[in-house]
Amino acid sequence: MDKVHLVKYLNEAVDKVRRREGKQAEELRNTRLIWLKDHVNLTEKQRLKFEAINLANDKTSKAWIIKENFRDIHFNPPKEDAFVIFSQWSRNAQRCGLGHLIKVADMFDRYMQGIVNAMAERINGKLQEIKMTARGHRSLENFNSAILFSHGDLTYTHTKLSRT
Repeated sequence: MDKVHLVKYLNEAVDKVRRREGKQAEELRNTRLIWLKDHVNLTEKQRLKFEAINLANDKTSKAWIIKENFRDIHFNPPKEDAFVIFSQWSRNAQRCGLGHLIKVADMFDRYMQGIVNAMAERINGKLQEIKMTARGHRSLENFNSAILFSHGDLTYTHTKLSRT
């Protein structure tokens, strides 16, 4: 139920769409890694080829965008927000009209409760890890600071932190 395995299912769906569309579109042949690789890791040649294909291609590009939108979901929102975000992504994937992605979205929907719970458990696990590595904190403020420090996307203000 972790994000890596979920993205694996999406990568497989994107590849199936690419293979099917590649039967009619010569430019899609031998481009598997371009669609599966993280774009920061593409070589210059791969990046240029991807940009050219992405502009000229409908189904594979659409499948790739849906996969990337899923990858962009932060897997650490509050549980209620996670359901909303996940549901929005699923609705968009369902509307895409690409059978392989619809199957994956259906599977994700069937296991949504487990996926969202896994998101919440991951956060709890990280907090427990912070507690264990510090061998305890002398104050709630120190514990809050450690949490903020370990999550680079959170910001720390110089105001006094309080329990929420």
